[in-house]
Amino acid sequence: MKTKTYIAQYDIVLLFTYIVLIDIGIFMQLNISSVRTTMGFFYRQSIWLLLSFGSLYFAFKVIDLEKFRKWIFPLLFVIILMLIAVLVFGDTVKGAVRSIHIWKINIQPSLLARVILIFYFAHILDKRKRQIDDTRPKGFWKHFNQLIVITIIIYSLILAEKHFSPLIISGITLLSLLFIAKIRLSTIGIILATCLIIILLVIQFGPAYRSERMKIYTKYSLFHKALNKESDYTGTQDYQVKESLLSLTGGRLTGTSSKRGTGKHYFLPEAKTDYIFSIIGEEYGFLGALFVIGLYILLFSRAIINSLRQDDIFLKLAGIGLGMNIFFNAIVNVGVSIAILPSTGVTLPFISYGGTSLLVNSFSVGLLLNISATKQKLQSY
Repeated sequence: MKTKTYIAQYDIVLLFTYIVLIDIGIFMQLNISSVRTTMGFFYRQSIWLLLSFGSLYFAFKVIDLEKFRKWIFPLLFVIILMLIAVLVFGDTVKGAVRSIHIWKINIQPSLLARVILIFYFAHILDKRKRQIDDTRPKGFWKHFNQLIVITIIIYSLILAEKHFSPLIISGITLLSLLFIAKIRLSTIGIILATCLIIILLVIQFGPAYRSERMKIYTKYSLFHKALNKESDYTGTQDYQVKESLLSLTGGRLTGTSSKRGTGKHYFLPEAKTDYIFSIIGEEYGFLGALFVIGLYILLFSRAIINSLRQDDIFLKLAGIGLGMNIFFNAIVNVGVSIAILPSTGVTLPFISYGGTSLLVNSFSVGLLLNISATKQKLQSY
C-alpha cells in the first residue's frame, strides 16, 4: 500500500492575481519593445516567463516545506559563494557589479539571498521560540547571534556590489519578522537605530551618486512641494525623474492609450525596468495605475491572511516574509515613479524587465500557494 499526498485546496485568488500581474508585465514589455529598435528584450522576457511557470509549479507542487528546512543552511552557503563570485567575475553595469553569467544566463544572486534570508529567519525564530522571552539585547545576542552574523555577511557582500536599495527592503522585511515573532521591542529599537545610522553613513560617505540622488529627491519629492519650496529644475542629472512625472501627469484619469504614449519612445531610458509604472500611468491613467497597485495589495493581503492561518510558526513567518518582500519592492518602485522616494533602481515585480526577478518572485508565489494549500493523504495499492 502506497500513501500519496494530494493538494485538495489552495488560494485561487492568489494564483489569479499573479497571472494578471504577469500578463500585464509581458504586455508592457511587448508594448515598449514595439517602438524600440529591437524586440530582443520582449523575446528574452517571454522565455523567462515560461521558465517562471516552471519555477512556480516546482515551488507549489514539488517542494515539501518541512523537508525544505534541511536545505536552508546549504543554500545560505551557496548564496554566499555566488555573491562572492559576482564580485570576482561579475559584469559591471553603470558602475555596479550585480550579476554573473552562469551557462549564458544572467543571474542576480542578491534577489535569491533575500528569499533565503527570510526562510533562515523563520527557521531560527521557530527553532528557538522558547528563548524569545529572553530577547532583551544581551539575551537576543546570546540566543540569536547567528541571525545578525549571517545577515551582516550577506548584506556586506551585496553592498560591495553597490546594490544598496534592496538591502533596505530586505531589512524592513526581516525587522518585521522579528516584531511578529515577538522579539523584545527594546532589541528591535536598537537594531533599527543601528541600521538607520549605517544607512546615513553609506549615503554620506559612499559613492557620490547616492548623495546626488538624495539632492534630486529633495527637489522633486511631494513632501518638498508641500512646503512650497522653489528649486532649480534646469539640471540634467534629474532627467529621468522629470520625464517620469511628465509621463504620469500626462495620463490624467484614463490615460493616453498605448498608441499615444510618449515616454516609451526613449524619453524614459529605463522605461522597461525602473520606470515602467510611469508608462502604465501615462497610457492607462490614474485608474490603470490604481488597478496595478490594487493587484499588489490583493496579493499581499492574501499572503498575510494565508500565513496567519498557519499554526506552524515557521510557515507563518516565511509566508509573511515572502509577501512583504514582493509588496515592499512594488511600493518602493511606485514611490520612486511618483517622487515620494528617491531613485533606487528597484524594479516592479512581475512587470519590469528582468529574468532573475521574475523567476525568483514566481518561485515566491509558488511557495505562498504551497503554504496556503490544504493537503490530503490517500492510500492506494
